[in-house]
Amino acid sequence: MAGKVYFCPTPIGNLEDITLRTLRVLKEADVIFAEDTRHSRPLLNHYAIATPMESYHKFNEAEKIAAILARLDNGEDVAVISDAGMPGVSDPGAVLMTALLKEGRPYEVLPGACAHVSASVIANLEEGRYLFWGFLPQKHGARVKTLESLKDLPVPVIFYEAPHRIEKFAQDVMEAMGNRVLIFVREISKMYEERIETTVEDFLANIEDYTIKGEFAVVLMPRREEETVDILSALKEKIDEGMSPSKAAKVVAKEWNLPKNVVYKESLKL
Repeated sequence: MAGKVYFCPTPIGNLEDITLRTLRVLKEADVIFAEDTRHSRPLLNHYAIATPMESYHKFNEAEKIAAILARLDNGEDVAVISDAGMPGVSDPGAVLMTALLKEGRPYEVLPGACAHVSASVIANLEEGRYLFWGFLPQKHGARVKTLESLKDLPVPVIFYEAPHRIEKFAQDVMEAMGNRVLIFVREISKMYEERIETTVEDFLANIEDYTIKGEFAVVLMPRREEETVDILSALKEKIDEGMSPSKAAKVVAKEWNLPKNVVYKESLKL
């Protein structure tokens, strides 16, 4: 009987972000194909998993497929893991799955940790609607062109970005779309997890005030009428209705989907 491939999500921060089912599969599999065996070893050691590992990353993904298919023919079960999160989501796995589908081979995708799903909840997106894009192209022209193609979408777009490119990301957004609301979700499920809501303009002008460390999920909010709203007029209207300046700032920020710190600064002018 032929074996099966199991795509297993791994923790994105805390080592406890893993399911009991995934732990069982990793222990029972004949081999684990890992994106980086050195990175995955502490996880396996933590849960006393002695299953042999082999490397499986974007640079050897195609050539490893033949070896994996041979193992399946020998009746072996194969587990595939990435450094963090769901294999195949901005991580190796999709090429193998395409090969399995082409040959009609069995596989299972186990549920578990996924950074963009957590980011969408942490960002408190309305009704959970968003487009996940992953990493932008590395070349400037391609990045700007991609962003320009997304500028009229009516839903938020979630990107992954490395800390050393986060300033460039904001600059490219400004070039392609103008000033937009950004929600940075940093270090998901780790000790220093942080949600930062700002605008491209404010972020670039005050970048020294931000902690640029760890992996980022960036939520790019859609263009809405608030981009032309007169914040001061909106605040004054609420205050005239009897609200305190602080209450008015909270209400206006929520109604117009603006960063609270931006509205608060405007409220000080009143």
